[in-house]
Formats: sequence, C-alpha cells, structure tokens
Amino acid sequence: MGRNMAVSYFIYVTDKENTGFDLEKFNNDIKQRFPKVGISVKDDEDYRYNICWEDYEDEYEFELWMLRDRSIFMINYFNSKNRLYDYAEFIKWLRSYFPYEKEVLLCDEGYNKTIVLSEGIEIEDILEILE
Repeated sequence: MGRNMAVSYFIYVTDKENTGFDLEKFNNDIKQRFPKVGISVKDDEDYRYNICWEDYEDEYEFELWMLRDRSIFMINYFNSKNRLYDYAEFIKWLRSYFPYEKEVLLCDEGYNKTIVLSEGIEIEDILEILE
C-alpha cells in the first residue's frame, strides 16, 4: 500500500476544560482493535503532541497523535484496502472517546473542511469530508 495521503485530520473538543479522556481505556481498546499497534510517549515538553500510536500492518496503516492536554487527536496518516470507508469508521470510533455532550469537530489541516461529530453522525457524513 502506498502512502498517498498527505493531509492530516484533527478530531478535537472545542471546550478544552475537563475532557475526561481515559487514556488507559483507550490504550487497552486500541490494542484490542489493532493488536500490532505501537505506542510511544514523548516526555519532552517541546512536543505538543506527546503520544503516538502507529500501526503498519497488512490490513491497516496509521499514525495517530494526541495533544498533551488530551483534547485533540491528529491523524497524520491512514491507509487500508477500503481506505475512505475504514478511515471514516476509524474517525467515528475515535470520536467515541470524548463525551457526547461536548462539541467535537473533525477538520483537515487547512481548516477547509469541518464537520461536527455529533452523537448520531453517520459514516456517510464523515466520508463527505474525506473525499
């Protein structure tokens, strides 16, 4: 699979107070979903995004970072056989780790495409942003 996706996407809580992100639960869940995922933590204060989950298997390839305050996921790279659909599903899954009473947005790195990831968001809605 070629690395043909240069655009980063961000999933973020607009209200940065008390995001309540459960890192331990997320780490356990991502290991269950992607057994070969690698997790690295950067303790250096210079890194705004200090946790990285990477997986380069046959089925999925992705690089996912999290902001130090746990309010933003940054997806630097995602690829799979059914890339757009799987990517939209991955985004919907990531969104579930933020409380649904909080406003959570998905946007591309240029803030050209943005969507509110509300509780009833459909894969099709996310696909419109990714295409």
